Amino acid sequence: MKKQILILSILLLSLKLVALNPQLPPGSNFDLDAWILQTINTGNLFEEKLPPDLRNGFTNNLFYTNTDDGSLVFKVPSNGGTTSGSGYPRVEFRQVKNAAYWNMTDTAEHYLTAQCKVMVVATAKPQTIIGQIHGNETNSELLKLRWTGYLAGKCYVEARYQTNDAARTEYGVKLATGLSLGDMLTYTITMKKGIIVATVNGTSATQSYTTEFYGTTDSYYFKAGNYLQYSSTDANIYGLNQFYKLSLLKQEPTELMKVKSGFLKIFPNPAKDNIVINSYLSTSANINFQILDCSGKLIKSMNSIGDQSINVSDLSNGIYLVKLNSQSFSTSTKLLIIK
Repeated sequence: MKKQILILSILLLSLKLVALNPQLPPGSNFDLDAWILQTINTGNLFEEKLPPDLRNGFTNNLFYTNTDDGSLVFKVPSNGGTTSGSGYPRVEFRQVKNAAYWNMTDTAEHYLTAQCKVMVVATAKPQTIIGQIHGNETNSELLKLRWTGYLAGKCYVEARYQTNDAARTEYGVKLATGLSLGDMLTYTITMKKGIIVATVNGTSATQSYTTEFYGTTDSYYFKAGNYLQYSSTDANIYGLNQFYKLSLLKQEPTELMKVKSGFLKIFPNPAKDNIVINSYLSTSANINFQILDCSGKLIKSMNSIGDQSINVSDLSNGIYLVKLNSQSFSTSTKLLIIK
């Protein structure tokens, strides 16, 4: 009996504390529908993975979930294949949906926020890009958030802006200093009417752009991940970044905020035989419920209108992920089975 109580306590603590599931692929922990992954394949050549690949659980040795804390890992070998026009390798996301490809004078605010850690850099040139605003035309990298350094307490992150003139030269503004590898970084990038604001750990820098020097035909998008600023033939030299949050939403939709605030409930939880999944959604809403095990394997799937009652007597003891998918959003919560 004491052993069962101890197991229950540990599992309940896990339910409470683990926001990212270390057992699931990145596409199950993060909403990646708006992103293409630019990565390196087993032949050491550049390749891209589309949103369906990411949703279906794509991972490789350079893009995977950290099994300790569930963070999304971007690992870049210094000898990796590169995109055309660049001499440096990358494993990073490129925005392709959610209002991607906006113009210089767009009156809507475009927003990216992330939490990440730079864990490893190439000491010969200890720099990596963790976030960008990029354009489709040549020489239109409006902003790069660049980490520099590897010595404890001497690293920094700066906003690398292009100037608003014909030269388009690049300059840097330090936004976070005194950093060490492994420190948590929170950054936000916004662009509206040609004005870009970059914020790292609460400190911001702004740059304005005009069509006089950048024209009216370019289109812009966000990038995030690990763009290593070093290249060599040594596969043992690499950069590694871990992401804990990545979102293009400044304010989550009301319905999703309600679900995250507790409107998605499982009763009872822990469970033994049967559960009822309650959501605040209308009883006319078409919903798909899924139950996945800790490895991300789909155990049960059912479509429903409104809430759902499910028999779970066939499930073994452990923690499961219950996912709710509607036409407007997806969310998930954890289910504990103990008998």
